Amino acid sequence: MERMRIYVTNEVSEQALAHINALEGVEAGDGVIIGTGEPRSEEAAVLLFYDAPEGKGEIRIPFSSIAIADEGVVRGRMKRTGMTG
Repeated sequence: MERMRIYVTNEVSEQALAHINALEGVEAGDGVIIGTGEPRSEEAAVLLFYDAPEGKGEIRIPFSSIAIADEGVVRGRMKRTGMTG
């Protein structure tokens, strides 16, 4: 499981993010949710884990609410190529 940074769409309210931010082990606000999780394509959602009094808790963020998700990519590189001709 990766530490994920999820940028949500404008339809997700700051009030909803405040409720998520109150969960132990998850940070949320200003349109971003940060936590440990994994995509679940069969559920069309990203599953995030938080610490609950009874153990581990789970929240699901539907793909339809996600603008961009960074799944822990540390470094990427692009190379420009030119066309000859």
